[in-house]
Amino acid sequence: MDKLPPGQLTLFLAFYVLAQVAIGIWAGRGAKSETDYYLGGRGIGFPALTLSIFATWFGAETILGSASAIAEGGLAGARAEPFGYAICLVLMALFVAGPIRKSNYVTIADFFRERFGKKAEIASAAVSVVISVIWAGAQLLAVSAILETVVGIPGYVTLFVAAGIVIVYCYYSGLKGDIATDIVQGLFLIVGIVILFLAVADRAGGFSALIASIKPEQLRLVAEGETTFARIDNWMIPVMGSIVTQEALTRFLAAKSTRVAKSACFAAAGLYLALGMLPVLMGLGGTHLGIPGAEGDNFIPALALELLPNLLAIVLVGALFSAILSTVDSNLLAVSSLVSINLMRRSHGRRGEKEQLQIARMTTVAAGLSALFVAWISTVSDGGGSAIYELLAMTSIFGQGGILVATMIGLRSSFGGGAAALASLFACVAFNLATLVVMPVSSAMGQGMDFGSAFLATLAGEVAPIDGFFLWSIVVSIVAYVAVAVAVPNAGALKPAQ
Repeated sequence: MDKLPPGQLTLFLAFYVLAQVAIGIWAGRGAKSETDYYLGGRGIGFPALTLSIFATWFGAETILGSASAIAEGGLAGARAEPFGYAICLVLMALFVAGPIRKSNYVTIADFFRERFGKKAEIASAAVSVVISVIWAGAQLLAVSAILETVVGIPGYVTLFVAAGIVIVYCYYSGLKGDIATDIVQGLFLIVGIVILFLAVADRAGGFSALIASIKPEQLRLVAEGETTFARIDNWMIPVMGSIVTQEALTRFLAAKSTRVAKSACFAAAGLYLALGMLPVLMGLGGTHLGIPGAEGDNFIPALALELLPNLLAIVLVGALFSAILSTVDSNLLAVSSLVSINLMRRSHGRRGEKEQLQIARMTTVAAGLSALFVAWISTVSDGGGSAIYELLAMTSIFGQGGILVATMIGLRSSFGGGAAALASLFACVAFNLATLVVMPVSSAMGQGMDFGSAFLATLAGEVAPIDGFFLWSIVVSIVAYVAVAVAVPNAGALKPAQ
C-alpha cells in the first residue's frame, strides 16, 4: 500500500497528539489545590487506575528501548522488559501499595518525614528528584525518536519540540488529565501493538515462520562474557529498582481505597506482562525482515510505518507518542510535588491554596526543562544502540538502593530512626557516584580520552560500571542502615511501623 507523503503523516500525527493533549487539559481543569493537581482528589477507581499504572510503565523502555535492545542483542539485551518490571509491579502490590494508601501522604518524602524526620525528608526528596528527572529525560528521547522517524527532522530539533509540548501539557493537566489520557491512549496502544505484531508475523510468513526465524543465540539470557554478579544485577535493577518510586506511589495515593490500589497494581502487572511480550517477539523476529530504518530507538516506529496501513500507522505512532507523554507527565509531576511540598516545605505552609497550586505548576515547568537538559546531554555522546534503554537503566539505581532499604524497613518495623535512614541514603549515593561516575570516567581517561569526553561517554552509558553495581549499592545501604541503627537506636524515629 502506498504511504502518505511525510507532510500528510506529520499533519495527521499532529492532529492526533493535539487531541490527546486537549483531552488531558480538559480533564485536568478545575484543580483548586495542589492535592487536586497531584492526586486527582484521591478518587480513582479500579479500571482507570489499572490502565494508568499500565500506561505509566508501558512507555519508552518497553516499546522502543527494549525492542531495539533485543533486536540488537537478543533477550540478553533487555531482560528488564517485560519480565523484570512485571515482577516489580507484583512486589509493589504485595508490599507497598497497601501501607502507602492507608496514609495521607502526597510524596514518598512525606513518609520519610513522619517515620525518620525532616532531614531524612529532604534527603529522600533530593534523591528522588534526580531519579525522576533522568527518567523523564529518557522518555523525551523516545518522543524525539518517534518524531524524527515520522517527520524526518533531526533528533535535536524534535527533542526541543517534544519538550515544549510536554511542558505545556503537564502545566495544565495534572494527574486527572494524565489518567484521562492514560485511558484513551492505553486502549489505542493495546489495539495498535497487537495489530503491529500481527503485521510483523504476516510479513514473516505467519506466526510459526516468525518464531522459526529466531536464532538460538538470540534466546540466551546471559550476555557473552557476563559475570555472575552482572547477571544478578541485570535482574535486580528492574525487579527492585522501581518498587519505591514517586510515580508509582502517586497512583496508589490517588486510588479510592487500599483494596483498589492493590488490585489495580496486580491487574496492571498481568496486562504489562502479556502486552510486553509482543515487543519482545517483534524484536527477536522483526530484525530479520530487513525493514529500512528499523534500527536503534527507531525500530518500532519504522516497523509501523512500513507494515501498517496509513491510518493504523498514524494511530499506533500517535499512541506511542501519547503513552510516552503520559510517562513524562508522571515524572514531571513527581519532581514538582517533591520540590514544592518537601524541598520548599518551610515557606510552603504559609501560602494559600491558589499560590501553592501556581508554585506546583511552575515547578513542573522547571522539572521539564531539567529533563530536557538530561536528554540533550545524553545525545551529545551517543555511540549507537539504545540511548533510551541505557538512560533508563541509570534511573532505577542512583540512590534508589538507600530509599528502598529505608522504606521497606521503615514500613515494616520500628528498627532504626532518622540517623539510620540518612546513613543508608548517603552511603548509597556515595557508592553510586563512585561506581557510575568516578570509576568509569577514570577508566575512560586511562584509555586516552580527555576528561570532558570521558564524562560525556559515561553519561551516555558507553563506559561499563563495575559488575553488580546495583546489588552492591543495596548491600552498602543495608550495612549503613543497620550499623547506625544499632549504634544510635531509633535516633530521629518519629512514627512506629504501620
